[in-house]
Amino acid sequence: MLRSEKASDATSAWVISDEKPELFMRPFGWCVEDLEVNFEQACRPELETHILACCMHNREGKTPDRGFFWTLEIGKRTEYLLTLATLPNGSQINSNLRCSNSACQQQMEVVIPLLELTRLQQQSETPNTEIMIGNEHFSIRKPTGNDQVAWLEQQFPDETSATLAIVQTLLPDEQKSAFQQVCSQEEDWIQRFDRAMEASDPLVNFSLQVNCPYCETENLQDFDLGAWAILQLYGVQQHLLATVHRLASYYHWSESEIFAIPPWRRLRYLALIEREGN
Repeated sequence: MLRSEKASDATSAWVISDEKPELFMRPFGWCVEDLEVNFEQACRPELETHILACCMHNREGKTPDRGFFWTLEIGKRTEYLLTLATLPNGSQINSNLRCSNSACQQQMEVVIPLLELTRLQQQSETPNTEIMIGNEHFSIRKPTGNDQVAWLEQQFPDETSATLAIVQTLLPDEQKSAFQQVCSQEEDWIQRFDRAMEASDPLVNFSLQVNCPYCETENLQDFDLGAWAILQLYGVQQHLLATVHRLASYYHWSESEIFAIPPWRRLRYLALIEREGN
């Protein structure tokens, strides 16, 4: 569960996670290490992990070992990214979707409260996903960042081979042989697996049902929450770059001198520059 707490700096907003030991999350775009995040890298799990590693720490101010972030379930990692991305605008997602009706295709504005997504994540936080295929019962754990990287390093001839490899990774050892045998007999096992994983990881496999206000068509659209969060955080990084450039140009400070100033004071200096410009 995520909850808010005020830091000693009155302008700071902190979010506490329910991890043990207790961890804190600061807003992205405050510190020099946030400029070192490469948003153009091809490996999305690496990007998302790097962002969280910049912003999460314990009460002593120390960042957990990187292994901690790689063992996070993908849904939990997505929840944390959304928390970071929504801190500036009151903890909600604002986006535009295009109506799927070919005769309409108008843009529809959608607003999703972060609290609703957090509740979805909490309701799905069970140790394993249970699935029946044929007459066999299987227990599948949720994938982590480590799993994603391992899958990306492999090459598969087709979707069936890829899905089977994924399932074999997530099954307990004692169920792998039985699963492979059942899959050779049941034609719809991939569909059953996909439905089970969608239900167990709602933030990873998220979709929205929206009624178009223009043509009243019901729209069921996939919405990549992680990609949305990354786009918002990239914008925050670009704003931070612009802030450093503006302060360096005006006061002739070095980058290290600028980041030695607390974020709230940097904002005050920017406001003064803006006032003089007007």
